[in-house]
Amino acid sequence: MTAARDADVIVVGGGPAGSVAAWALSRKGIRTLVLERARFPREKVCGDYVDPRGLRILEAMGCLPGLERRQATPISRTATWVEWARSYDGPIPFYGNKARFLDHGYTIPRDELDNAMLEAAAASGADVHEQTDVVEAQCTAKGVHVTARTGRRTVHYRSQLIVGADGVNSIVARGQGLLVNDPRRIAVARRAYALVEPQDEYPDKTDVFFSEALSPGYGWMFPIADGRVNLGIGVLSEAQKRAGARVPAAFDIFVDGLRRHHPSCNHLELASRPIGGIVKTYGSAGCNRFDGGVLVGDAGCFVDPMTGEGITPGMESALLASHALATALERGQYDARGLRSYEERFRAYFDSWMLFLDFFAQLLRNPHLARPLLRTLDLGCQLAQQDSDFARSSSGYFGDLEPRPIATMGTIWWRAVEELLLWWPRLAAVAAGRNRVASASPRDLVDWNRALTRSLFADPRWHTAWSLELHRQWARFILAERRSRERRAARELVSRLSDPQPETA
Repeated sequence: MTAARDADVIVVGGGPAGSVAAWALSRKGIRTLVLERARFPREKVCGDYVDPRGLRILEAMGCLPGLERRQATPISRTATWVEWARSYDGPIPFYGNKARFLDHGYTIPRDELDNAMLEAAAASGADVHEQTDVVEAQCTAKGVHVTARTGRRTVHYRSQLIVGADGVNSIVARGQGLLVNDPRRIAVARRAYALVEPQDEYPDKTDVFFSEALSPGYGWMFPIADGRVNLGIGVLSEAQKRAGARVPAAFDIFVDGLRRHHPSCNHLELASRPIGGIVKTYGSAGCNRFDGGVLVGDAGCFVDPMTGEGITPGMESALLASHALATALERGQYDARGLRSYEERFRAYFDSWMLFLDFFAQLLRNPHLARPLLRTLDLGCQLAQQDSDFARSSSGYFGDLEPRPIATMGTIWWRAVEELLLWWPRLAAVAAGRNRVASASPRDLVDWNRALTRSLFADPRWHTAWSLELHRQWARFILAERRSRERRAARELVSRLSDPQPETA
């Protein structure tokens, strides 16, 4: 046993959220200690994709140029497949619309990404201890005492504050009674690396796959370099259990589907063994603050409810946390009340669009709606292929850089009404032998009503609980959407904190 070691802030976990928190705190002159149980580089279950918002933070940390040298394939295009038919193939609609963001993303394997970010945190002044497994964190308003194991030794650490960045099964969250396990908001993922043979005009794009077999969830294939891809699936845990499905079996079916239907995958070969993991999405996020500290990243459920993307939201949560922690240290207020600004700011920053997306994620939980939802998605993708303005304004469901939920929903509903009103003229045009265009019809409304009726009679109790949850989520979203002034202030703060220009201590 060794003597206790001191710091102003202890960060438990050295992934993207933990590294950003340590980097942001250290460049303010705050003594920061990172405790990471693994030895980097290490593998992590993830889609590996980093969008332009995330790349801006990597640029600020100084690690983007090195990562770009290893990953020379900027990604700005995507294809969406519905039941193995390509419904959309073109630019990612919202990339390149904001001057302060890059117009592309990168697929960066997590062993490379996390290692580079942790090195950047260390370069900023953070003290990094790898292979240090935290087993207990005692947190009070008067200070933090952490017990960890490194090899056969037990080591003690002390600080004024702590950051729980230690993932979905966070020891820090568990110790504070904040660990959530809501199966409605837990997604199970399985991924592997593979070798493919690019065949189309734009080989450097993402592919996203939706089907009834994967509902509620999706499959992905993201290019890395040299013919390698990251491919995988993610499904909601509750729905998987209710259907009696197994993710490994679904993954095998997905890979077989790629080989049979995707032009680049006729000779697909897995280059790594498939591995699995879980994420807890934002609808489960609690206050994420307590006497002596905060939760960020996966530990705080900062994960997009629709896409399962957690890298960028986790980094942004860490930026907001670093500002609140620095203020608490300056004022000498280490209790949960002294960290209230963290919850206020992350709610203002994330709630509006994350609760909007959580509403639709909850809608997807109903298995009876799988077919009409896929039909709606297919129609929307075909419309986006025909109309770039519609594509830009309606794509907020899938990771818009600056989402506007009300505008997105208004665009969708207005276009749906327009499609229904134009159904008869378009039917006449088809009968006259003109080219067929994607169009909604009254039959789509009938299919939705039939699906809801089947759901009600199949399991009235579950259907009622599901309906009530939808209404509750919608009310939460409406309340969050009213906080426009706070939302603008939070976005400005994140923008300033991710400025590439370094702060002075």
